[in-house]
Amino acid sequence: MKRLLVILAVLALAACTKTTSQAPTASTPSFVLDYSASCTSGGAPTISGNSITFGSGTQCQAGRIVATQSYANITEFRATVDLSKLSSNYVNASIYLIQNPNNPSVQPIGNNYCDAGGNNNQWNCRELDLMETNGNKMFQTTLHLGAGGSSAPQRYEYAYSSTALNNSCFNSANMKNDPANGLYDATAIDMSKPFDLVTTITYDTPRMVVTYQQGSTSVVVYDTNDGSGAQGSGTIDMSDLVATMKNGYWPVIAFWQGYSPTGPGSAPWWNGSCPWGALCNNTGSYWSVNNIQVTTSASAKK
Repeated sequence: MKRLLVILAVLALAACTKTTSQAPTASTPSFVLDYSASCTSGGAPTISGNSITFGSGTQCQAGRIVATQSYANITEFRATVDLSKLSSNYVNASIYLIQNPNNPSVQPIGNNYCDAGGNNNQWNCRELDLMETNGNKMFQTTLHLGAGGSSAPQRYEYAYSSTALNNSCFNSANMKNDPANGLYDATAIDMSKPFDLVTTITYDTPRMVVTYQQGSTSVVVYDTNDGSGAQGSGTIDMSDLVATMKNGYWPVIAFWQGYSPTGPGSAPWWNGSCPWGALCNNTGSYWSVNNIQVTTSASAKK
C-alpha cells in the first residue's frame, strides 16, 4: 500500500510539473537603438525600458529600435500605441517582427539588419508587420513568409480610422468594412487617445489575429482565418510561420518615411492628391509605443 501511494504521488508531481512547464511566459523586452534619422532636430528616439518615444513637445525623433533578444513561439505581442501626434501623411509608424532564416540567432541590427525587402538573397527575411501606418489614418498588417523578397508569399489587410474620413487626401467612398477581403473599419478607435495593439498567434490550428483595443472597444484589423486577405495577397503557408517561430523572431519598432499603406490597388484609399508630410524637422508629428510585452509558450522560450 505504501509503495502504491509513493507511485501515485510521483505521478501527481509529474502531471503538475508538465502543466507548469506549458504555462505561457510574459516578458518585457528591452531595446537598443539601431539608427536615428540624421535630419531630425530632436536627436535619437528615447528608449525607457520597454517603451519608446519618437518625439515630444515640438521635437520629432525618427529612427529604428531593435530588441536585445528574440522570442520563440510567440503567443501574444501587446503594446500601448499613441498616434495622437502623428498627423502627417506618408510617415510610417511600424511595429514588426523579423527573422533571418539563415542565422536567426544574430540580432538584426546595423549591417545585420534584414527584412522582407529583398535587398540581398542572404538577407531576405521573414517579416511579420503587426502595424504599418500612413500617419494616423490608415493601417496595414502583413505576413511575409517564405524565402523573402518581392516573390515571397504575403498577405495584406488594411484598416482605416475616422481621421481618414472627410479628408481630401483619401477616397472615403472606397472605404468599407469587408473582412473577407482584408478591409476593416477601425473608426471606433479614437486616434486622439492611446490604444492597445494586441497580436495573438496560435499553433495547433495556425492563425494570427491583430486587434486594436481601447477601453471596452475592440476592433479586429487582421485575421488569417477570415477570407483570403486584401487585393495583392498571395496564398501563405502558415506552417512556415509555425516552423520559423521555433527559432525566434526579433521585435522591431521604427519611425520612417517611405512606404506607407495606400489601400487596395483597384480602389485605393489614398488618392495621391496631397504631398507627403515631413518626417524630419517636423515639430508636430511623432508617436510613442509603451508597455511592450511578449508572451511565449514556456516550453519553447529561448
